[in-house]
Amino acid sequence: MRIFGSRNPALLIVALLVVLLAASEPGARSLSIPADSPDLIAQQADVWTALKTDDGILFIWNRKDLGFTLSIKGREIKPLGDGENIFFAVDGLPFQIQSLPIGNFAPDARKNKLDDKGILLAHRDWESKFIADELLHHKLVVQSSNVNLADGSAALNWQFDVPKEVGGDAKKHVYLTVVRKDYLILLNSVVNDAASEETVRKFLLDTMNTLKASDSPLDVKKLQESIRKGSGP
Repeated sequence: MRIFGSRNPALLIVALLVVLLAASEPGARSLSIPADSPDLIAQQADVWTALKTDDGILFIWNRKDLGFTLSIKGREIKPLGDGENIFFAVDGLPFQIQSLPIGNFAPDARKNKLDDKGILLAHRDWESKFIADELLHHKLVVQSSNVNLADGSAALNWQFDVPKEVGGDAKKHVYLTVVRKDYLILLNSVVNDAASEETVRKFLLDTMNTLKASDSPLDVKKLQESIRKGSGP
């Protein structure tokens, strides 16, 4: 199930459930990051790259007119999926990174001078409606709250309870979204018996607070070299 370039919402719960189920099966294709692994642990040309760091990975995504990095911290990080869908297991916690053009869900946002908070709410409504109507066929009760990142920019935290009919061990899906230039950046994870809501929300916020965006493409080789030298990304 393709997400990059899709006209569907950024997170497809079905895709996440399928990926996690596949990862739990014997012989499943996933990539762990042991201490002796190469620095470059996952890459899709011209799309995204993940570089190993001392405390996790540096995630790099060069999109058209926007490059950004996120520092993901964890003792064991496993990329999951087929290379097109950006899912990780971070110390066992399922985690997704996504970005999509604002025009996908709010084509008149810039014309109507919608501010970042308005754009974030438009995405929440668009995404949650698709999940409820097309994936789960079940009404969702969405809870949301505004969040300020460490740099002062606006973010939106929103979540919903996973209907029991869906099955699995996920109790809630939790999202954190921000706007950068003409893109929305989304982080997502799930609350389950092993991870409380407080733990998940803190992980997403801590990760989003490492976000660094650039108007020009990021040089992966230079970032890799700075990590090797210990000077950080």
